[in-house]
Amino acid sequence: MTTMAQALDAIRAAQQALNQSADEEWDADDASEARLRHPDRCARLAAVDLGGALAVDYYGDDHDGWAQASALLAQAGIAAHIAQLRIAGPDQGANGLKTWDFSALIDAAPHFGQLADLQIAISDPGDHNQATVEDGQLPALLALMPALRNLVLPQAPEAEFFELDLSELANLRTGGDFRTHGFIHHLAQARRLPSLGFVDFTDSLAPFLSIEPQPDDWGATPFEDYERLFRSPTTERLWGLRLRNTALTEAQYLALQALRPRCQFSVVLAPPHCYVSHWNRSNFPHRHLLAFG
Repeated sequence: MTTMAQALDAIRAAQQALNQSADEEWDADDASEARLRHPDRCARLAAVDLGGALAVDYYGDDHDGWAQASALLAQAGIAAHIAQLRIAGPDQGANGLKTWDFSALIDAAPHFGQLADLQIAISDPGDHNQATVEDGQLPALLALMPALRNLVLPQAPEAEFFELDLSELANLRTGGDFRTHGFIHHLAQARRLPSLGFVDFTDSLAPFLSIEPQPDDWGATPFEDYERLFRSPTTERLWGLRLRNTALTEAQYLALQALRPRCQFSVVLAPPHCYVSHWNRSNFPHRHLLAFG
């Protein structure tokens, strides 16, 4: 069985491999200076011994560096020592997307038995590249992590997420994507999240990205789904609920609060940015950015 010390040694070795890959990408003679001048371009894998478990952070690109890092996490014995895993990277990507691929982890199926906190960074509204996880991977990935208590995802998970037994999950936050996968509809019917106390959900980005009609599965969550959630046993257990970028009216927000007056219910408007050069010249809406006229 891999010991904690061996797991730390493996992580340090993986970082050396990441450094070597950077040296090969840059001119070797310039690599040291490049690391000092552009540290945000250096993929890094760091671990802290919390005294019995590891907190592991990956920061870097979503392709070559992440492929090396995820190969390490897929090794037998490494995952068992991790209590917190955070994954993030710079605002870089292809075709406006920064896409995390967890196929190596899913195929290896390591058991993250101690993992209580998983954070896959959510895009900032000002980012050019939208962070996302490859379609269909989140339920299979999260099935490897039965002890989760805190979960942050760049998008809402697919419906199969609600079939997982995550009995300890207490806090859940999702970032925005075009599709919500009917998240609020499924949350209202959830039966396997008995410890859930706080949800921070971001609705569809589509209404903020085009004034033209969008596919049905890109639509904003309808009020009826929110109302069903607020009437459900799920919200009866919640102490707090935060909704971002919803397409609801003031009257609808107030009606929801009236259903659960003891729930700490808040709303946030944090839609994606729109370049000023595009205003009134493209399909990108921008009026939501002009709250003061």
